[in-house]
Amino acid sequence: MNSPNAPPPAAPDPREVADLKRLAAGIIRAQGNRFIKELLRAKGIRIGVNKQDFERHLKQAIESGQLGLGDADKWLKSVEGWGNQHVYLYNISPKLRRDLTPRKIRQRARQAGLDGVWDGSTVLAFPDEPELTSISFTDSVLRLIWHESAPGWVQFPDKNYTEEEGLDTFEYRAWRKIERRAVTRFEAHVDKGLAGLFITKAIQGDEHQKAVAEARRVIGSLIDLRELERRQWNISLVSRNLDQQNIPGNNAPSPEIKAQKSRLASGGAYVEFAAAARDKAYWEEPAIQDVRKAVRAQQLPAFQGRGGVFVFQPGTTLDRSLRVQLYGKDNRVRLWAQMDVGEVWTILAKLSTYQ
Repeated sequence: MNSPNAPPPAAPDPREVADLKRLAAGIIRAQGNRFIKELLRAKGIRIGVNKQDFERHLKQAIESGQLGLGDADKWLKSVEGWGNQHVYLYNISPKLRRDLTPRKIRQRARQAGLDGVWDGSTVLAFPDEPELTSISFTDSVLRLIWHESAPGWVQFPDKNYTEEEGLDTFEYRAWRKIERRAVTRFEAHVDKGLAGLFITKAIQGDEHQKAVAEARRVIGSLIDLRELERRQWNISLVSRNLDQQNIPGNNAPSPEIKAQKSRLASGGAYVEFAAAARDKAYWEEPAIQDVRKAVRAQQLPAFQGRGGVFVFQPGTTLDRSLRVQLYGKDNRVRLWAQMDVGEVWTILAKLSTYQ
C-alpha cells in the first residue's frame, strides 16, 4: 500500500501515450478485440458492454498510465503475429540440444555482430524494411523476432464531405492510416524438443521466400542450420496419421480433431475426402466414413498424406475451434486464425504426436 505522504505516480510521457495509442489501434485492427480484452481484465480495467465503451476505457487507461509500455510489451509478445501465418517445424536433435545454451548463443550473437539486439525491446519498433529486432534466450526458449512496418488504411466516414465546383459535385471519402507490423519469428523450445519458423507474409510472390532466406541466414549464424533442417517435420506423415487416427472408431471414439479435407496419395494416384461445410468433418457423413475406413492401419504405409484442413475442437486446452491446413509437398503448416502464443504451441505440440 502506498504511504499517505508518497508522491503521486508520474504522468506518462505524452509521446509514449501517443505511440501506445497508435500501436494498440493497429494491433486491434489486425487481431480484433479478443486478446486486448484479456489484457484489460488482467489489469483490472473496465471493458464495457459495447465497442464505444471498450475504446473509451482503453484510451483512459493509456492516458492515465494504468496501461503502460511494459504492459503492452508483454501483451504483444503473447498475441502479435501469432496465428494467421505459415509455419515450418523442426525436431531438436540431441546433438543440437547440447548446443542450445544461453551462453553459447550469446557468444555467437556477439561474433555475428548481433549483440545490439540481444534482449531488444520491440514494443515501439516500426522499421520500414524487415529488421531483426530481438534475440533472447529465456526459460529454455531461443527467440528471434523480425519486425516490419505494414501500415493499413481504414475508412473514416466522419471526415467525408462533398464540395460544389461550378456545375459539378465532388465527394471526398476519408481514410485513416493505422500502424501495423508484420512479424517473422523463430522459436526453439529446448525443453519440448520443438522449433518453428513463423512467416506472416503471403506464400505468393517472392516476399515469403525472402523472409525465409533472411531467417535462415541469421539462424545459421547462431546454431547448426544443417542439423536443424535435417530434422524438419515430414508433414505428409503428420497429415496422413492425423487423418487416420481421428476417424471415429480408429482409436478415436470422440475425435478431438475434425478432418474437413484430406488427400491420400499412392504412386501416381490420389483420393481426396472433403466436407462441403468448413466446420464439418467429411466423416460426419456415414457413407463417406465407411469408405474412408476401408483404408486399414496395416495398409497406411502405402499412402502419403498430401495435406488437408483440420479443425481443432474446444476442449481442455483450447476454448474455441481453430482451423489448420497442412501442405505435404513443401512441409508447411498454415494457421488460419489469429491466435495467442498458448493456442499456437498447444496445436503444434498436438501435431508433433502424429509424426
